[in-house]
Amino acid sequence: MRTSAILILFALFIACKGPKSPEEQAVIEQSKLYEASPSDSTAQKLVTALSKFIEVHGTKDSTSARYILEAARVSTKSQQWSQALGFYKMYLVQYPDRKDQPERLAEVIDIMDKLQKPELNQVLYRAYVDRFKDGPKAAEYKAKITNPEITTDSLLKQIGLHMFNDSIYRLNEDMARLYVDASEAAVMANPTMPQAAEYLHRAAETARTLRNIPKAITLYDWIIEKYPTDKRGATSLFLKAFTFDNDLKDYVSAKKYYEEFLAQYPNNEFTASAKFLLENLGKSEEELKQILEKKSKENVQ
Repeated sequence: MRTSAILILFALFIACKGPKSPEEQAVIEQSKLYEASPSDSTAQKLVTALSKFIEVHGTKDSTSARYILEAARVSTKSQQWSQALGFYKMYLVQYPDRKDQPERLAEVIDIMDKLQKPELNQVLYRAYVDRFKDGPKAAEYKAKITNPEITTDSLLKQIGLHMFNDSIYRLNEDMARLYVDASEAAVMANPTMPQAAEYLHRAAETARTLRNIPKAITLYDWIIEKYPTDKRGATSLFLKAFTFDNDLKDYVSAKKYYEEFLAQYPNNEFTASAKFLLENLGKSEEELKQILEKKSKENVQ
């Protein structure tokens, strides 16, 4: 109950500071209901209110970090593990410089222990030790690493090598999903690692192969927002536009992102492709093929 009491006190504190937004008022009201009668129902209503505040006010708002963390903790208490991990991921990614990062990452690892995800925890143990060498859990996690000589990069490559069954030439979907999850976990736990954008890009492409288009777009957005100067930033924006175009057939969104790409990267290796695809939005692959063949013939002549 301590966490809930803290939220109530915080809500009362901000209530005295002046006019409240509708989203903030909803959080205060749902916090009181949850405190008075904690249950799965009131917990979910509180998480919904917290999520709405974050959606409307973004992660830059001074209150958002607190609300994200509270949503993670309420979800954990309700044993909504996937939901809790989503909020912890948001917190770790959005606020990498906060002093409580070691504690928050340890809470993620605790959830993974409960979910019996040893492969993911091997990634997280390494990331924690690499990032927080003097952290309160560093010695404990270092002792749990099964192969200390293997780096995070090598571990991800090992998982990646098992994604395809060479004997039948088919994707091992379970291993592919593990690869996506492990890549996400590595970057979430240590967002400043040099290969962060590369890991996320490979994970996004794997998600597209799995036809998990929402996950692919989420990963592209992660790269675009957090690693804009990396070469994968431009690639991700182009691929995001292409995904809306080719996979989702959402030509309005595709147009928006193609134009955004061309404005930001007028001399990129994908610039010509973006211009061509933008000019021919909505056309079938066969129509595009005919256009390209015609242009090729004209160039020869």
